[in-house]
Amino acid sequence: MNITKYLDMYLEEGRSHVATIRAGLNTANGALSADINELFRQAHSLKGMAASMGFTPTSSLAHGLESLFAVWRDGATPSDDQIKSAVEVVDLLDAMLDDVQQNGNDSALAERASLVERNLGQGHENATPAPSKWSLETREEKPGRERTSPPAEVPGMKLKVYVDPASPLPAARFLVVSKKLKGWFGEVAMAPDLAEIQRGNLYTAIFSLPPGSKVKEAAHAIESLPEISRVELLETEPVRRTAGGKHSLVRSVRVSIDDLDILLNQTGDLIYNLNVFESGLPPDEKRRFRFWLENYRSRLNRQFEQVLSARLVPFQVLVDRVGRTIRQLSSAMAKEVRFEYEGADQRVDGTLLEKLLDPLLHLTRNAIDHGLESAEERASAGKPESGLIRLEIRPEADAILVILSDDGRGMDVPAIRREAVERGLYTQTQAARLDEAQLLNLLTIPAFSTRKEVTEVSGRGVGLDVVRSAVESLSGHLNMESRSGKGSTFTLVIPSAVTLTDILVFGWEGVEARFGIPNSQIRHIHPLSNHQLTWAGEKRCLKNGEELLPVVPWKPGPVGRDGYGLEFASGEGRRVLLVSSVYQTEKVMILPWGPPLEMVPGWMGGALLATGDLAFVLDARVISKRIGEVADVQ
Repeated sequence: MNITKYLDMYLEEGRSHVATIRAGLNTANGALSADINELFRQAHSLKGMAASMGFTPTSSLAHGLESLFAVWRDGATPSDDQIKSAVEVVDLLDAMLDDVQQNGNDSALAERASLVERNLGQGHENATPAPSKWSLETREEKPGRERTSPPAEVPGMKLKVYVDPASPLPAARFLVVSKKLKGWFGEVAMAPDLAEIQRGNLYTAIFSLPPGSKVKEAAHAIESLPEISRVELLETEPVRRTAGGKHSLVRSVRVSIDDLDILLNQTGDLIYNLNVFESGLPPDEKRRFRFWLENYRSRLNRQFEQVLSARLVPFQVLVDRVGRTIRQLSSAMAKEVRFEYEGADQRVDGTLLEKLLDPLLHLTRNAIDHGLESAEERASAGKPESGLIRLEIRPEADAILVILSDDGRGMDVPAIRREAVERGLYTQTQAARLDEAQLLNLLTIPAFSTRKEVTEVSGRGVGLDVVRSAVESLSGHLNMESRSGKGSTFTLVIPSAVTLTDILVFGWEGVEARFGIPNSQIRHIHPLSNHQLTWAGEKRCLKNGEELLPVVPWKPGPVGRDGYGLEFASGEGRRVLLVSSVYQTEKVMILPWGPPLEMVPGWMGGALLATGDLAFVLDARVISKRIGEVADVQ
């Protein structure tokens, strides 16, 4: 069988099963957070899927997990060691799915999977799911009372049944299922019917069941039948029969991100065309059609947001991967590590999530290897023996903050200062004047490291430069904080990708290009005709009453007294950008630049304006940060 065309579906559904099992194995108040029957069902489904795709090591490992859940389902109390072993199996299943995505098979981890399965099987080698525990009563069919057609409307639930693709007679399997359900509930609707299943050699059918307390029991009982790979139970609206006798069965479809991107761009084009149309209308016509324009723009904006929402994925996907890495490294390095997270339900752009994976894993490895002390060191310092790594995602205006912190020893600031002098980056006197933030930024210089020893995890001269590069490729920036003996915090500030944003459009005299900054970053616009520019030491400042606001030394063109100072706040404090002209504010779709412009720090992306001009959208926070670093080095 050619499995290539089913690979994406297998990976998507497989990861869904793995994520559900992992979440269910979390304990709260001493009990699992999910019903054991649900864990068993997820493992059973993954086993059947892997077997039908020919991934025997994955199927065998999932079977071992299913057997453990069967023991729990039959009344055994899950022990801490068993739960820990189950989590290890889930992590390995996740890694095997990664292997399938990268290499097309799961053979690389087959030996390890076999070993883990044997360890998992200790104590329940002969365990099998209990024979039927369900208390469904079978209805007696009486002659003359049998209905020959299903009801016109069946409210309640739908049971989606999958027969093992290896089954030689799927229609016969569905006949058995149909008779079982008929005995429990009376006549039920089935689609497609048996004749169509036999003609098309189909392996999936949907049964419409009435509501009731026995529906879930029926689902579990059907799933235990021979050659049934899995069962899905879905709540649904009433299923109405059409005039042609058909049922409305398809309520969701899979759509690729590429197709959603096309639809997103087309919607953005419509918004742009509407802006152009409005800008070309005479003032009296704009007033006349104001209601129509705003109504149409509102509808397009809602459509854009709906399409954008469809391509978002939960941050939980990344949280699970970081958690898996922490468990693997903590075991390999004999360090006990607790993992906490917040904001996993936040939904972010899928492309953004993929680009955040590598920098977050790099920071995680550094935290375990460099940051967290050994149990003995922590005990002597009055800390809990287990270290803590915390991951948080938090939306903030037009950006997303991804924060990774630990409660370890913190970064060795004096060692960074010495290393900077030894490398000839600064003289002893210059290095002494650098503050902690400036010293921490040195860690993002390629090959800059204070570690002399080499381990399998770190110490090979691959430092935070890879993290900074990855973040800046997303037009974001990296903030670092460290407290000696208390730990370190890394904040990745990432502009929200592909979204509708209100921007302030401005420019400089003699420069044809238009520029923009998100309105959310602008605190105030100061006409230079009303404010004095002065110097405070070596820094040029705008005088705002008694305040002196530093001016960002970044301007492509001259600025006269009829210009403006755009005030914004950044990690460096309040700053002012001097511009010649301020044109308008406009809601636009910011699209990321492709290479090589995507590597220019501070450039969020480009946007088409209603005038037909292309605006270079800047991130004021990054500009301020980078300009400050250049000034410090000089």
